Amino acid sequence: MGFLCRFQVNINGAISFQTAISQFTPAAFPLGAQRRMIAPFWSDVDTRNGGTISYRQTTDPMLLRRATRDVNRACLNIQLQFQATWIFIATWDRVAFYGASTIGKSKVKA
Repeated sequence: MGFLCRFQVNINGAISFQTAISQFTPAAFPLGAQRRMIAPFWSDVDTRNGGTISYRQTTDPMLLRRATRDVNRACLNIQLQFQATWIFIATWDRVAFYGASTIGKSKVKA
């Protein structure tokens, strides 16, 4: 089964579907019908002082085994035998928070 999914890695630590999320200050969930997202690092990020936001897809066998194991472990109460065939990795590396005067120390992978 295949599907087409459009998503965007946002500066604020979210991966959004359908539309970008441009607000800098995190708000309480839910954000509304048009703001579907995964928020691995939902924060007040400001990249003007440095840091990088990157993303990639991979089919690395070691990472696929780890993703498969983690999803199946998290879904113990559901009759699911998930098997990862590719994974998406987003990283917010050494990004500062809004108002910071130097580069932050945060490094988050999702």
